[in-house]
Amino acid sequence: MNLRNTGIIFSFVLLAAAGCRKDPPPPSSVKALLSVKLDQPYLTITQVDSAFAIWKTNGQEQRIKLTISHDSLLTDMNAFNEGNGELTLHIFSNKKYSNQYFGEWVSHKNISIQKTRALGYNGPSSFYDAAWLPRVDLQDAIGHRAIMALRPDDAYFLVKDPGHPLFELVVNREYWKTTGGIQFAGGDTWQCTTQCTDIVNEEFFSSLPQRIGNKPWNHISINILFATDANGGWGLSLEHEP
Repeated sequence: MNLRNTGIIFSFVLLAAAGCRKDPPPPSSVKALLSVKLDQPYLTITQVDSAFAIWKTNGQEQRIKLTISHDSLLTDMNAFNEGNGELTLHIFSNKKYSNQYFGEWVSHKNISIQKTRALGYNGPSSFYDAAWLPRVDLQDAIGHRAIMALRPDDAYFLVKDPGHPLFELVVNREYWKTTGGIQFAGGDTWQCTTQCTDIVNEEFFSSLPQRIGNKPWNHISINILFATDANGGWGLSLEHEP
């Protein structure tokens, strides 16, 4: 075999080897997501109006809108600051209580967030789902509005300014057993005369679990009085059985 033929064969071997060599795979383009899956009949994706993730870390707060996609609520983890903090998931729904007032669901989590690590949660599966707190947005046509917690383990309430002077603001929450006879399980009444509105209160009703104890209940009664004088005023109310 002469040198020319040897060179041709060597070149062919090099080309064949180069053809068999695999290039390294490209970097993954899959994004890490925060997802909340809503595949339960209690609250479906079609009953969601909007949803947000509120992330508090290192003295900063971010409010990030979640996108509705198929059966889930999603957002890119790149939107979050990294660190340890409190994540609140807040779902606003068109599902109604008493065919009148819209429902909300809130979930609080103390976690660590990394932009490259996905987070996945399930949406509320029932009224009693321990991971989610059901609330109701009570309002009327003339500007009275209050967001109220429904379960005894959630003390939250917020009464909005009605746009007219208040003599007194009264918020009452009660829990009753209505089967086999009517029995009062527990409740409490908050009263205020000055600087009463547009302030979140998560303290006053925190004693409800102790007040109710192990007494059974199946009925919630919420009443809010916007008193304009000593004789009365405007009211919002909800009677609900989970």
